[in-house]
Amino acid sequence: MCFKCNISKATFFLTVVFLFSSFKFINWEYDKKYNSIINKSITKIFSTQTYKINELKGINAPFYIIKNKDIILGYLVVAHAPSKFHRFDYYIIFDKKVDILKIEILKYRENYGAEICSKRWLKKFINISTNDYAEYNKKIDGISGATISVNSLKKAVFNRTKILKKSIIEIGKN
Repeated sequence: MCFKCNISKATFFLTVVFLFSSFKFINWEYDKKYNSIINKSITKIFSTQTYKINELKGINAPFYIIKNKDIILGYLVVAHAPSKFHRFDYYIIFDKKVDILKIEILKYRENYGAEICSKRWLKKFINISTNDYAEYNKKIDGISGATISVNSLKKAVFNRTKILKKSIIEIGKN
């Protein structure tokens, strides 16, 4: 009888472990679709196919450096932000001065608010100043029906940009 209790407990435990491990964020480097989209964008933006992407050391965030030989072309961040019920995945490509060159939503998982995936709306982030949040916030219009996702993306982009700028300054001092 105790043997049956132990088997049911073990089965329950394994089920819980498998469920929680299935909700893990997929690393973009191993997701072929994400990898293809990001690499096409980098090739188009920097007009080169001979670049390398390396993790930016010294930062506790998912930042990458894009180099061609020893020349820094720019930076890349692949992250996710919350929407109403789920998270959506996005990436940002920066130039070497940390100005935004491209932002794109990789996967949007909500039934409503997918208008934030619009390339026309996302162009508002390109070369926008991230020195003052109030000014930055005014320049990016909201989208009816996507308020939560819009505000989440605006905040995430601003914060990621500030972290990258600060980290590059810190790395340059060392």
